[in-house]
Amino acid sequence: MPIEDDADAAAYAALKAHAAAAAAAAEAVQNFEPIPLPGNVSFFPSQPQPSEGGPVRDFKSAIDLIKEASEAIRFSEERATELEQQLHQVTSRSAEQVKALELQVAALERRLIKSEERARAAEVRANDAETWLSRLHDTIITSFRRPLHPGEGDPH
Repeated sequence: MPIEDDADAAAYAALKAHAAAAAAAAEAVQNFEPIPLPGNVSFFPSQPQPSEGGPVRDFKSAIDLIKEASEAIRFSEERATELEQQLHQVTSRSAEQVKALELQVAALERRLIKSEERARAAEVRANDAETWLSRLHDTIITSFRRPLHPGEGDPH
């Protein structure tokens, strides 16, 4: 997915850093080893003691991770909503441009048809003019030529 502007790049970088921190925190929770306290002191009385072999849970870190994850999800949803709005705007503009181009093409097709009709009419007129010019030429030649008498040669 291409990053469109500096604000998107900054948000992407912040989200990426946030995800890396969340992953590190999750790994820290998994690798958590409690510090042995003297005299079996426990801050979570309902949990088994580490010496009993049960897991020790860090609820505060888990809650922090849940908050971070929900914040990342919320950010992603907001960004998705923004992108959907941008997509809607782009598709609307594209549809308007397509309609405008279709109208322009239709107008140009009408002009082309009219131009072709004018060209055909001009061709017919040109053929008629050539026919009349030929007739005029033939008439001039035959009408103004004096008849040759026998014995007179062509002066040329």
